[in-house]
Amino acid sequence: MSFVGIDTARTVPVTEDLTTRELGLSILRGTEKMFRVDKKLGTGVQLVAGEWAVLNDDGTLSRPGATPVAATYLVMSGTDRFDVHATGQATIIMNSNLIVKSNKFHVGGIYAAGVLLTVKNLGIGEAVVSPAGATDFVVGKVIEAGQGYLVYETSPVIVQKQ
Repeated sequence: MSFVGIDTARTVPVTEDLTTRELGLSILRGTEKMFRVDKKLGTGVQLVAGEWAVLNDDGTLSRPGATPVAATYLVMSGTDRFDVHATGQATIIMNSNLIVKSNKFHVGGIYAAGVLLTVKNLGIGEAVVSPAGATDFVVGKVIEAGQGYLVYETSPVIVQKQ
């Protein structure tokens, strides 16, 4: 009996560093009571995990506009997943108190523990959290701001600042 070894001529170089991963969204606490639901994506809408989506009156998801609204929800699985392409739906997290870690935030904002967060179109191509303005709807609060990531608590009830 002879054994055939793998020849070096058959190996393929890996051009991507598989030891690093894109953070996107990591749920640190709150999954046991998390309420997630699949909703249909609006025409041409592209969202990835860690971004936020607006739930329209017709039940479809879209990107936020320039003015924050109350019906804004964290995207758990978006159009970067094969099953989402097949179903035309994305999974959002509704009315749940979570602590999440994400690299999906507006890098031009100033973050410290306790800063309130909102979601609106800032013209950067992503639907991400940013510091809330004086009367913006609040979706969460910063717990920790690190190098390239943000840890924040989502609010189960989105409120408007007064």
